[in-house]
Amino acid sequence: MKRILLILMVASLCACGCKNSKNVVVEQKKDEAGATYTTKPASLTETKWMLTHLNAVPVTDSPERPYIIFTGDRVTGSLGCNTFFGTFYANKKGKIDIEYTGSTKKLCDQMDVEYKFISAMKSENMSYVLKEDLLFIYGERMDSDGVKKNVEIMRFKAEK
Repeated sequence: MKRILLILMVASLCACGCKNSKNVVVEQKKDEAGATYTTKPASLTETKWMLTHLNAVPVTDSPERPYIIFTGDRVTGSLGCNTFFGTFYANKKGKIDIEYTGSTKKLCDQMDVEYKFISAMKSENMSYVLKEDLLFIYGERMDSDGVKKNVEIMRFKAEK
């Protein structure tokens, strides 16, 4: 009886381990010296995404580097001074919705990036594109003629 239980436990563990395997596309590249290396695209979830651009402008004026992490259906990160939290939904077709719930309330010298980051997360009709270790998030913005356009609102680089 003990042998049968042991065999069943081992078989179930093996079956569970096999479910999580994924086909990951690995790209081969060459560096400046001609050496070959492989790259694996970053995943939207479980990656620390460092904010590099807001509204297509490089982020430079922030006490700390802002970042975002998507885990399960939760989103957390740093606005540059304060930490934030919320929920998100993303699908494989590139649709993403971020629900900014709240943040800590520290007052810092440079708050401009924080306010712009929060505003960007609240954009409508957002979509995302992953390109290797870059994450681009697009959203609707009204141009000077009053026409809604889909533009890049945030750009991130995966932290290695």
